[in-house]
Amino acid sequence: MSDPTPKRRIPFWLTLSIMANLLLVGLVAGVMLRTPYHRFGPEGVAPQRPPILGEASHGDRMVVRRMMMEAFQSADTQVAERRTARATLGEALQIDPYDSDAVRRAFAALRLSDEAVHSAIHESLVDRLGKLSVEQRTALAEMLSREPGDGPRRKHRKFDQDDDGPEGPRDRD
Repeated sequence: MSDPTPKRRIPFWLTLSIMANLLLVGLVAGVMLRTPYHRFGPEGVAPQRPPILGEASHGDRMVVRRMMMEAFQSADTQVAERRTARATLGEALQIDPYDSDAVRRAFAALRLSDEAVHSAIHESLVDRLGKLSVEQRTALAEMLSREPGDGPRRKHRKFDQDDDGPEGPRDRD
């Protein structure tokens, strides 16, 4: 005859609703349990590029920003040469079998092109910096005297010799 126990099936919409709710709970838990390194603000990671002359007035920041952009644009030719040197390095790294002399020459060419870019920018800045006020030059000098990323928020990204870093413990001799 027939089976006396009825077959129970979970409705499709109930299954879909439970899955959506579990996804929502997972997202909320993930946001709440994130480490402080993922947050912005006093405890979190600083933005990629700190504002130029953060303490200066808006007008002063715009003057310095315009001056820096003009200096970078003055090195367009050298930047194109550096781009070519990077491409040459990429090609040298792909040679099979590996040619250490070709890679060494490519790195040397890249160093020279980096120096040419920096020299062109610096020469352009030397002329432009004389047009700034003493206060603007003082604020710019303070900013340039620090390493990129230095500041109160750097503590999360700084690795010293005793730190295991993101890959875990390192072998030390």
